[in-house]
Amino acid sequence: MATSTNAILLAGEALGVHRHVCALVDGPDEAHELLLPFILDGFEHGDRSFHIVDPERRAAHIERLAASGLDVATAMESRQLEVATWADSYLMNGRFERSAQLDRIRQMLGEGPSLGYPLTRGIGTMEWSKGDDAHEDLLWYEARLSRLLRGRPDVVICTYDLNVHSARTIADVLGVHHEAVIGGALRGSGGAMKSSARDRLLAAASELFYENGVQATGVDSLIAAAGVAKATFYRHFPSKDDLVAAWLREPRTRWLDDVRGQVEKHPPDAEGRIPYFFDAVGEWLEAGELRGCPYLNVAVEITGPAHPARAIIREYLQEVEDYLEGLLAEAGYRQSRPLAAQVQTLTAGAISLVVARGTGDPVLAAKDAAMNLLAEARRI
Repeated sequence: MATSTNAILLAGEALGVHRHVCALVDGPDEAHELLLPFILDGFEHGDRSFHIVDPERRAAHIERLAASGLDVATAMESRQLEVATWADSYLMNGRFERSAQLDRIRQMLGEGPSLGYPLTRGIGTMEWSKGDDAHEDLLWYEARLSRLLRGRPDVVICTYDLNVHSARTIADVLGVHHEAVIGGALRGSGGAMKSSARDRLLAAASELFYENGVQATGVDSLIAAAGVAKATFYRHFPSKDDLVAAWLREPRTRWLDDVRGQVEKHPPDAEGRIPYFFDAVGEWLEAGELRGCPYLNVAVEITGPAHPARAIIREYLQEVEDYLEGLLAEAGYRQSRPLAAQVQTLTAGAISLVVARGTGDPVLAAKDAAMNLLAEARRI
């Protein structure tokens, strides 16, 4: 069953290259009116449709689809239509687990082609996230979902009810989407419109350096991806080397910040934070499509000692070792500095093997090796 190559319409407008959309709605009735044409258009063109809804509204949602003339029973039997609930997805096991949810979406999108539907149209209702407890995890998830969808044909629309979500949540989620439906009209989100030329260049560097490597990525391709003029590029970065250095100092590149944040959320058990560090590294790698550590990747490509990236890489790797030394010292290990160097070596080796093998298993092996190493250190 082949998907049509026709444009995908939402709110009467054709979607562009960005396929992760934030839809602001005034209650479930407006959400239904907005999304029904999008859903029916998908069935007309042979696309798959996957919806995640409030458990209390699932039956009504299915009834409304049937009332529109859709043969719901046949669509669900062929799995062209699937209607899951928050309990099956966002709140499986009773709480939001951001990495697990991203994996579920990745799996859902991956199932489409095997079922004969090359394009999947996903819809998620987000009222489950109305509190502040999951705010940071929600933004992490939405940002990674945008990255996951980049370059894919699939579309995912996340609906936020203006009657349920706070102004803070609305502003922040707009900032991690490039497209949004606001007031019933499709437009660039506030976050996308505010991005500066410098930010767009750094975002382009983040994608292209990962995909192609630093050396193989030329200035012209960076300029094209960022949508800026050549003069604008050189106004912000006198050379490509300067852009590489700025990218390595970017928050989006500094993976340790994300890992540290996850470890700090762990219960205050100093000993338990060490294995959890590996869990957080594995989660970060999975979220990044197993593309590895930018600092290690660049270190392999750029060997000249005079390149500005070399000093930044040394500083960052020292920061990682210092962080591990702090964890080990807090847990009471007397030889915390040499142990930190050994644990970092296990971590770096695992990250490199993850890239080479395309699986997160080496992180689990490194975790086991580290715990054996530390158990032996306790006995000495």
